[in-house]
Amino acid sequence: MTINYAEHPDQAWQVVLGQLQMEMPRASYDTWVRDTQALSYEDGLLTIGVRNAYARDWLESRLSSTVSRLLIGMMNENVDVQFAVSTLSNTEEDVEDEEKSSPGDHELIQANATRYEEEVKPQRVIVIPGYALRLLSQGDLSPKEMSLWIAFRQAVYFDWKRAKKQGATFTKNIPHQDVVRFANMSRASFFREINEKDSLAGGMIQRIPEPSEQLYNNPHLDNANRWRVAMSPRLAHQDAAVIEMVLTSDLALVGDEPAARLDAVLQALDDMSKRHPVEYLDVPVQGRSKYAPAQVLEIVRRALGIEEDIPAALFEAAETLQNRLMSAFGSVVIPHHFLTTSAPFFGLTQSQMWTVIVLRDRVFYDYEKGVEHDFVMAPEGLESVASWTGFSIKSLKRWLDQPAMQEFVRLSQVEIIETDLSDGADRLRSWLGAGGQVFMVRKDEPPLGYLQDEETERWLPRWTKCDWAADKVRLGSGQSETQVWTKWDSVADRVRLGFGQSETPLNNLYKPLLNPFKPHNPHPTRGGSRPRPAAGGLGSHQYWDFDFLMRANAVNPGTVQNFHKRLKKGGSIARLSELFVSWLLYAHSPAAGHVQDPVSIAVRRIQQNPHAGMPDFDRLAALKPFTLKAFFDADFAGETPEEADDPDTELSLALYDQHLAPLDHPEKHQLYRRLFGG
Repeated sequence: MTINYAEHPDQAWQVVLGQLQMEMPRASYDTWVRDTQALSYEDGLLTIGVRNAYARDWLESRLSSTVSRLLIGMMNENVDVQFAVSTLSNTEEDVEDEEKSSPGDHELIQANATRYEEEVKPQRVIVIPGYALRLLSQGDLSPKEMSLWIAFRQAVYFDWKRAKKQGATFTKNIPHQDVVRFANMSRASFFREINEKDSLAGGMIQRIPEPSEQLYNNPHLDNANRWRVAMSPRLAHQDAAVIEMVLTSDLALVGDEPAARLDAVLQALDDMSKRHPVEYLDVPVQGRSKYAPAQVLEIVRRALGIEEDIPAALFEAAETLQNRLMSAFGSVVIPHHFLTTSAPFFGLTQSQMWTVIVLRDRVFYDYEKGVEHDFVMAPEGLESVASWTGFSIKSLKRWLDQPAMQEFVRLSQVEIIETDLSDGADRLRSWLGAGGQVFMVRKDEPPLGYLQDEETERWLPRWTKCDWAADKVRLGSGQSETQVWTKWDSVADRVRLGFGQSETPLNNLYKPLLNPFKPHNPHPTRGGSRPRPAAGGLGSHQYWDFDFLMRANAVNPGTVQNFHKRLKKGGSIARLSELFVSWLLYAHSPAAGHVQDPVSIAVRRIQQNPHAGMPDFDRLAALKPFTLKAFFDADFAGETPEEADDPDTELSLALYDQHLAPLDHPEKHQLYRRLFGG
């Protein structure tokens, strides 16, 4: 069936996204394009919703003509494209509001939003049943399996929410990028987890071998693996064993008469539904099965030995208990920013990440005053935290000493306030004496500033130092009074934006990292005396020889000819040589990842923009070749180079130490030959 894209602009835009993803660098696509969606199409004008003004300006300046060209071929008419800022939120509440609104009605970002709100978008959250944490605390799922389930669930959430008839599961072709984004794991780690597995996360994620009957007209989706995802958590093995024990015990008292057995199970299910689950679920049982039923209905069938349809009353009773279990533990709210930015930026492991999530879910709430505080009261200290998370006390102690973890959780001292209710103070002292501890838990996200990486055109987070909590928590007679404060300590920095926008002050303290998902400290500047380079013997190394660089790197003669044609229209061959060296240095460096063909990267970047290289590598390329060669020679010899006359040599050497010194020797020698021959 032929699709009329003019009547279905959202489908037209999905096709365009698939094309753009194949043509654009992955980092640029993920940062600027992936989260866009079609808002409306009227009178030949397609309006595309984007996340913020930065993305709007970037897309308008770079992709408007390309997108129009693609759409003209699909819609057989001239199409203009405009990009508009709208809140494309993934919260459940936002989806409900969107469904209630008219097709062209989209909430705009408020002009009075704070910088924190614009960067973190605290309204963008994932909400899961609190029961899911029992799977973690009881060891049914590992932290990585929990993350996979959350990420898969988020990948299908929109489609499941908009389905005409929502069910307990949802099946869809899911590209790995949509999962990795929320799973806090690399692409390689993700594929190791799913390799040769048809079932993940205790059966809550299942691979479907049959291809989809629906074609998305988008290679990004059509070629992806097909998965069935449970939208609610399965029963924990311990809980399933307890419920089965209750049913089988009652059945043993009534004999074999079918009607009596049905009544006994109905009575037992009704009794459990009227109680809070903690009253009976934590009873120790023997014979906990590794392959426990995932739902109450499966337990009922197994207890009664029924494989065919069961009576309606029994079905309803089983469903009622299942819903009671899923709702009895409240909801866990997880910010998108924590999963996609904060946790990767601070290098939190999966276990540390889930520790933060669990403790955030348990912060103290003063029901009398209606105030949620920033601390958790653990009756048995770390033993309580270990029981909540399923992690060992030894691991928790080690994590709490790590600076990255202390950005989210800190052990706090307790100061008791003497009040007229001395018995309240006595109870607190008794509580502390019995091993109780208070943990400060940061509920908001650590402040991050953002800088744009000019090569990937991606906004990279930078941590801003923040003393976020007091060393002491002051408690009154049991609950109410606290003293917690936040103090921002930041340094204003001016950053030039890459799409022509005016300079913008951002609160930053540290140098931006080229890879925010693998934070590292810059290599220290080498000390010691630096012998000066010999005056002679370097010859052509006084400047970058463009023709030599082209020959040494086997650049296609046609490409070289095109470079010379550009020079006739303006430009300097010296600057062109520096640009080539700049991009070659970058393509070999760890910042670029494992690039298979660095020369092709350098050539392509110059063709895309013949005026700008990478900032740090531009500085290295601007050195005299003999100076940069001295850095390499000293590095190979395990020595320190002599200090040259250039006053910027100290900074340049630090940049060399940061970006090129970490290369392994074969890679470093290959780069050396491409720059200096030999």
